[in-house]
Amino acid sequence: MAMPGEWKEAEFACLFREHYGRILGVARRIVGNHPEAEEICAETFWRLYRSGAQITSTTRVYGWLYRTATRAAIDVLRARQRKPQEQITGMLDPEDHGESPLDSLLRREQIDRVRGMLAQLDVEKAQILLLRHEAMSYMEVAEIMCVRPGSVGTMLARAEEAFCKVYRRQVTGNERTPDILVAKEER
Repeated sequence: MAMPGEWKEAEFACLFREHYGRILGVARRIVGNHPEAEEICAETFWRLYRSGAQITSTTRVYGWLYRTATRAAIDVLRARQRKPQEQITGMLDPEDHGESPLDSLLRREQIDRVRGMLAQLDVEKAQILLLRHEAMSYMEVAEIMCVRPGSVGTMLARAEEAFCKVYRRQVTGNERTPDILVAKEER
């Protein structure tokens, strides 16, 4: 018999089966590496298990899992920035889009640059940008982030502004670059 707050094996297994694929997908899109994403996913579910079954009565499980997994994935990105990994040259993205090796390499570099910029943001700002990138509605974002739906637009605008500052700093070395100059550089 389970103690109050402890998981019943079948209950936890059901939650695991229901959410594992989505959480693994989120982690993989952030870190871009399947083995690291699996580690993040395993750690996320371990944290859920240690938190106890009472978490299902106090919060939406998917939102909790999403926030926990994205925080862990962003921590991985930050660790990469502190300790650069050796890049394996010639390794193409597993999601080959029928592009040339050069195009694939350029796309991969751009994705890595965006991941690096996300790692420089506050976790909540990175999370809200990732949620909108997943094409979630404001209501879904609000539910996952545990905020009022009316706050999502403001939070998103602030996150986009912070991302643009990081981008400008990276491109020009100055976060106050006029928008017209950034637009010219992007062409």
